Amino acid sequence: MMIDKRPKRVLGVDGGGSKTIAWIANVWPSNGRCSVELEVLGRGLAGPSNPRSVGFEVAFANLDLAVAAAIGQASIDPGSVAVACISLAGAGRIEEQEVVRTWAERRQIAKQTIVIDDVEPLRLAAMYEQNLSQSAVASSWEQSVTLIVGTGSIACGRSRRESSARVGGWGYLLGDEGSGFAIGLEGLRSVCQTYDRGEASTIFQQSLLAKLELCSPRELSPYLYQTQMPRAEVARLCEIVLYHAGNDPDAGRIVDNAIIAMTHLVGTIVRRLKLAHLSYSLALSGGILINNPSITSRLLLELQQERLAPLTSHLVREPIHGPLLIAAQSL
Repeated sequence: MMIDKRPKRVLGVDGGGSKTIAWIANVWPSNGRCSVELEVLGRGLAGPSNPRSVGFEVAFANLDLAVAAAIGQASIDPGSVAVACISLAGAGRIEEQEVVRTWAERRQIAKQTIVIDDVEPLRLAAMYEQNLSQSAVASSWEQSVTLIVGTGSIACGRSRRESSARVGGWGYLLGDEGSGFAIGLEGLRSVCQTYDRGEASTIFQQSLLAKLELCSPRELSPYLYQTQMPRAEVARLCEIVLYHAGNDPDAGRIVDNAIIAMTHLVGTIVRRLKLAHLSYSLALSGGILINNPSITSRLLLELQQERLAPLTSHLVREPIHGPLLIAAQSL
């Protein structure tokens, strides 16, 4: 029997609280360390698509833009995509996934569509990237913890006993400890507390107000409460907090507490799954960790001091690899 060695075409989508990325790739069988080889044909980028934070209407508009851009760059017929995997923050429940799947089927973005949250694909992306770099073997990911710290925060894990656990991901009102939003919000709280004490705002606090184009702490209440919740704008204030962390005590305290919160997320997973010190792999992702190497280093040091350290860790550079691999596995 003749074996079809032609590549299959897949679409991967990674959507979060700040942006949506879509890649179209050819999938080739591989005889090397990786089970598949991905040949990227087109890339697309759009705004946020977390349905819990921006709603389904905005999420679908940005999914449309990102997918259309990827298809356009690849110069392909949309009907030629065999499998699409849409990985979205805020789509952890079956009900949410069904809404997204219905949209995808109506848009006919692929012959088959898989909808999943944004956590599990990161473990596959970490395995894939480490294997490409020849720095680890896939078997080391049988026990793993995945931590995402971006606009929001969440952690999940799995053990060799096939048990799993999930911590965080409650959203900006109930959780998201250590996230960009939490860090930015703590910065604004420091502005209010300094004002209440009758003290002059520090350069750090003045920078936060200036970023929001506000002149006085008194303008914060109407900005936050009388308009639609500016979640992304508050999360972007994290950059100012991190910039001033080395020279402002309030900013430094906020960052210290964020790292403790990240450590707590990982530690809770490790303890719930009864993972031993140096017995699991750690996949890290999200803008806070990717764009701030010092935060990642301090997190790993804190885990070491708490005897919660991983055997190996990998900072996922391209989370989109995860949904592409899930789509490829479904061929």
